[in-house]
Amino acid sequence: MQSWILIAASGAAFTGLSWFAWSGRLGLAAIGLLLIAAVTFFLGRRGLDKATRRPVDTVSKVLFTLAGCMALLRHPIEIEGGGRLPVYSAIDAYIDTVDSTTFVVFALVAMSVKFVGVIASAWSWHLLLVGQGIRFPFWRKIMTAFLIGRFIGTFLPSTLGLDGYTLYEAGRYSNQWPRVITAKTLEKFIGVTGLFLGMVVTLPFGYSVIVDVMTQAGKPEGAPLLAGAILAVAGGVSAVVVAGLVWPVLIEGLMHTVEGLAGGLFGALPFARKFSGKLVSTLKGFTASVGAYRGKVGLLMACLVGKFVTHFTTAAVYYFTALAIGVATAEFWPIVFGSTIQILATLLSPTIAGEGAREAFQALLLSKQLGGVAQAVLSGALGFIAAEAATMWGGAFLWTRKPEWRPAFTLVDGQQVDYAWLQDDDGGFDADRIAAARSAHAPVGDADSQT
Repeated sequence: MQSWILIAASGAAFTGLSWFAWSGRLGLAAIGLLLIAAVTFFLGRRGLDKATRRPVDTVSKVLFTLAGCMALLRHPIEIEGGGRLPVYSAIDAYIDTVDSTTFVVFALVAMSVKFVGVIASAWSWHLLLVGQGIRFPFWRKIMTAFLIGRFIGTFLPSTLGLDGYTLYEAGRYSNQWPRVITAKTLEKFIGVTGLFLGMVVTLPFGYSVIVDVMTQAGKPEGAPLLAGAILAVAGGVSAVVVAGLVWPVLIEGLMHTVEGLAGGLFGALPFARKFSGKLVSTLKGFTASVGAYRGKVGLLMACLVGKFVTHFTTAAVYYFTALAIGVATAEFWPIVFGSTIQILATLLSPTIAGEGAREAFQALLLSKQLGGVAQAVLSGALGFIAAEAATMWGGAFLWTRKPEWRPAFTLVDGQQVDYAWLQDDDGGFDADRIAAARSAHAPVGDADSQT
């Protein structure tokens, strides 16, 4: 009962926040209501059983997405000639000035660039499965599963889209769930590292974005400090993961050090103890996953390169969408750097497919580079549309995946499997089954991670 009271309080605060969003008044009061809504929701959510928590999460993400889009589109901005208009009105006025030929050409280029990234990501997943002794046809199985997963993910407010479906198919046809889940666990670590590496590589060329953001905040002198913080975090995470891929024993040593801190220095602080325990659990999961690939450093580095290409091309898409809407002054490197930060923020946002958050961060980071808030919002939205248009036809593969469908081959340790376990399988994509399999077979420390 207490949980539902807290969730009701969250709903009341969220209603007030939505009213401010509709009014275009996003000040301190709105921020306060957002914090109250978030804290009460997560406290109430913790007291719900798993069966109830899932639909509550889904509803909350739908509402948050709608409110985020509303806040973004109704936020008033300055326009040329004086006056203020809501963002959606500014976009409506601006879109009529876009040349149709330019739009079509660069939108197609953006879709092509995104598709290169999807192929690179699918290839990395293929390599990780090969490292576990599992091999499928790349184009007819791995690539089509990726397209199906992206199609499903467009409509799901969770990672049960791409991650869930690719995991499901690999486990279903190989019947090697522990190996497949180990590969998927490591893929998540490498994927995030690919994004952070993108930040590190593009930071020197995109420093002007940081200067613009800090200047808008009235503290231009803080730009070097912010750049240093980004470099420290992104570079630090990248260095730790790369070192772990090459020398897993280093992560084991770090894990033992954190365990010692958790039991000693932070032993009297429940919050610090819980944080340290979570970190240890994550490191254990990473160590167990990497341990399965000992002696395969070349394969892991090739996978990391593939994930770097994935995130770099995703960020580059926003440069081409800027050109598509006629922003002739768009500069490649600043937009790519700013977009890597936007991608990370989108991944962390509690919205469906990052809707609302993507455009908001694009406006925050790149409005000057893109010629205004309306152009930044439009570029962000078009980037999402271009990415989805490049892969939405994965739905066609989903509709042709009948229960009797089998890959042309499935090799486990070099031997073709007989698919005997599929005789009574209806072929359905069951989210509960995936969750149960991950809980049962996940590497140590990853049993609670469903991302």
